[in-house]
Amino acid sequence: MSLRQFLLALRARFRVFVVSLVAVVLATALASFVMPKSYRATVSLLVDAKDEQSMGEALRALGLPQEHVSYLQTQADILASPKVAGRVVQQLKLAENPAALSTLGVAASGNPRVEDQLVDRLLHALKVETSQSSVIRGTFTCADPRLAATIANAFATAYVGTMLELRVAPTRAAATWFDEQLKGIRANLEDAQKKLRADQDAEQRQLAQHPERLPQVRDDTFFQQLRADLLHGEAKLRELSTQYGVNHPAYQRQVSENLELRGRLQAELRKAAASAASPDGQTPARAASRQSAPDPEHTRTREPVLQHDVESAERAYDTALQHYFSSQVDSRAVQTNVAILSPAAVPLQAYRPNIQMNLALALITGLALGGALVALLERQDARVRCAEDLTSALQLPLLAVLSDEGRRAGLLPRPAVAALRALPGPR
Repeated sequence: MSLRQFLLALRARFRVFVVSLVAVVLATALASFVMPKSYRATVSLLVDAKDEQSMGEALRALGLPQEHVSYLQTQADILASPKVAGRVVQQLKLAENPAALSTLGVAASGNPRVEDQLVDRLLHALKVETSQSSVIRGTFTCADPRLAATIANAFATAYVGTMLELRVAPTRAAATWFDEQLKGIRANLEDAQKKLRADQDAEQRQLAQHPERLPQVRDDTFFQQLRADLLHGEAKLRELSTQYGVNHPAYQRQVSENLELRGRLQAELRKAAASAASPDGQTPARAASRQSAPDPEHTRTREPVLQHDVESAERAYDTALQHYFSSQVDSRAVQTNVAILSPAAVPLQAYRPNIQMNLALALITGLALGGALVALLERQDARVRCAEDLTSALQLPLLAVLSDEGRRAGLLPRPAVAALRALPGPR
């Protein structure tokens, strides 16, 4: 059917077209006025990736767009979780509010699962939207505008509380665990320190008994000169005993000099042994041994191993203590990285039904339905309305077209009505 044929059919069946259009528009208008109204309240939340109340590793910057979108999607899933909805039910005491139960369509009498059904209804009526920014919007829809705004704001408050709980609970558990571990690590550190102190005391006693083993004694030029003088005196004493005998005055004088050198050396060694212990509990021998060549007897002691054990225990204790203090501070946090940007206001206009949009859609639907009805009726009961209809129906060539254009212009006389009635009818 061409456009000209459709327009001719529409002109002939205009009444059907108008009736269908008016029926659709009236039905839509009636349904829009009868349909219960629904109101939407929206709350906006600002989610920041930084955490200002944490001594631990703060959230790293979300540089990639995929990471940012993934993080916001995670926050949106938490907002629309049953845990948050359960907090809303408990916070607003919806199970004890008959008006709220009636508005949300939950039966209160004889229903043991009122809270579970309320959670399902709240999640079904909640819509969470995210974008490329750091703002999350939560929209709640119900028949009562005040209840919609109240529940939307309650979702925001419950979400912030849930985020704080999810942050504080693990840090509290970690602080308790680190506190228990610190006891064992502290005991290991004290045991290593006791072993090192005992080894140092034993080393001090040994050095006090043999002060000549002290590095500052062994490497000092003064002590070396005293030893050399004493050895030289002993050699000279042997020579004098062979040459003059033990009763000769030169021999006796050399004996006196050797005794004086030996006493002087012993006195200096006692002074070095007395000053072996320093105020901090470490011997100067140990400090000097770090600068001088290692003593074979000293390296055979257990001190390097014990010192390494003490240093390892101190590092472990310091690391555990740092994590413990960080967990303690994080467990006392009172705010999260989420803030309510704009609370939900009581909506003034209904979200559904939208009468203007419904009427516009009804007008479009009525036009389409009327045109379809006209085309369907024309296909079932075809009429010859133009030359195209005649040629398509008879499949014969068109020779001429009789038109009343001359009569309309006044060139041909209009036949009388009696003449028209005298014409023979179809056989």
